[in-house]
Amino acid sequence: MKRLNKANIPSLLISLLFSLILFFNVNSQTVSHFFSSDTNYEEAIQNVPVTVQYDQKKYFVHGFTNTVAVKLSSANRIQLNKEVDPDTRSFTVVADLAGLSTGTHEVKLQTKNLQNSIVATIEPKTVTVTIEKRATKKFEVTPVLSTTAGQKNRQIGEMSVEPETVEVTTGSETLKQIDRVIAAVDPTRLSASEDSIQSQVQALNANGESLPVQVSPQNVTVDFAMQKATKQVDLYPIQQGALPEGVESYKISLNPTKVTISGTKETLNGIASIGVPIDVHQVTETVKKTVTIPTNKNYKVTPASVNAQIDPVEKKSGAAASSQSASNSADASTVAATSQSASGLRPAQNPNSVITSTSQAASKPTHSTKNSSSTSATEMSTTETMQTN
Repeated sequence: MKRLNKANIPSLLISLLFSLILFFNVNSQTVSHFFSSDTNYEEAIQNVPVTVQYDQKKYFVHGFTNTVAVKLSSANRIQLNKEVDPDTRSFTVVADLAGLSTGTHEVKLQTKNLQNSIVATIEPKTVTVTIEKRATKKFEVTPVLSTTAGQKNRQIGEMSVEPETVEVTTGSETLKQIDRVIAAVDPTRLSASEDSIQSQVQALNANGESLPVQVSPQNVTVDFAMQKATKQVDLYPIQQGALPEGVESYKISLNPTKVTISGTKETLNGIASIGVPIDVHQVTETVKKTVTIPTNKNYKVTPASVNAQIDPVEKKSGAAASSQSASNSADASTVAATSQSASGLRPAQNPNSVITSTSQAASKPTHSTKNSSSTSATEMSTTETMQTN
């Protein structure tokens, strides 16, 4: 063997030092784990997001798993807890697509910005990614019912969307597969008190399968009309409020007296009539009001209001009642006196007897006049005889 040149020893030592530095830098996690203490902590994290790195202006990527599980181990409990907490976590899981062309590829996952004292194990270790050239196109959105279930007692009429068109971004090959773009509406979420709902936009192929796309806007407003059952019901007033002084009661009339209600059949079957609260507080003269008819979210009323006329009925005062009674007694006395004067009979015990006596006296005037003349003639004859003697 050739003898080692002493002049080359410093260069060899420097090269060895740099080699060791490079080795420890590349395998820092493994070395740290090897030289760590016997006490080692482990934590398993679920649903860690996968960040795919690629040229987003040129390509559209799909088909990969969005989240993975990561197992962390370290002798440093404080740093381990920091990485476990998503709010303080510094590492990410990355799929780097740099240098890959269009098509389907299997890409190895790796951690980024992980502390040197922590060892990470990713599951799964790889993801399958499909790379396509980016393409964008506008499509009209069609509102549809996601299912026919849940439509009991409700009929949904015409539906419309706002905005009517959306911008769909996807791969150039996937774009060719788009058959229609829809906004699916779940009928169980609809109610009679609403006429619109927010819905997410989806792109479907000819088989009705959802395609990987980006939509702008992602959600649209679906306007719908509920075809509800209708029914006519009666209205009746419900008097509310204390009666003011001098008012005995109120006569309340409503116009119209019937209204049309609309809602589900189940709701309408439980309604026979609707009471309308009428406030009569401090009403002392005829008043006309427009009153809103009570309703709730389960049914609507047409018309929504009713005209009410409130007529107070005044109390009869005590003096008026006594005056009326006295007037009736006076009339009865007059009738009795007239009857007694005409017939010479005693006052009747009851009004019927008085009326009967009056009738009898009126039916025999001639007889009553003759008796009176005969009596006068007899008295005159007796006087003349006494004078002669």
